[in-house]
Amino acid sequence: AYLHGQGNLVPGLEEAMSGRQAGDAFQLSVAPEQAYGPRDEAAVQRAPIKHLVRPGKLAPGQVVTIKLQDGQRRAIVVKVGLHNVDVDLNHPLAGRTLNFDIRIIEVRNATPEEVAHGHVHGPGGHH
Repeated sequence: AYLHGQGNLVPGLEEAMSGRQAGDAFQLSVAPEQAYGPRDEAAVQRAPIKHLVRPGKLAPGQVVTIKLQDGQRRAIVVKVGLHNVDVDLNHPLAGRTLNFDIRIIEVRNATPEEVAHGHVHGPGGHH
């Protein structure tokens, strides 16, 4: 479930969902430019381990949180050194074409509370 028009899906998927009805079924490929963007090799950076939030034992492929000048971001560990770590700040799906097999089960109007919050609420409300 998602709230259409709120950016809760990658742009290419949300565009393809526009105007669909319950019972519609389709397959879709979304190019990186309409999904998580192209991969940026400059987003692979070396940082002091002390900039990681609760680093613990580190290993390549591990998802970590790193403190940057503009806040915290998630990153994937590429290489671990004694004092530094190489991290990839790209989204894990950046540069990939996404393939979907979709069947629309239900379409309904959002409640005023869902619109105000910017996301769908489950059965019984927000919680």
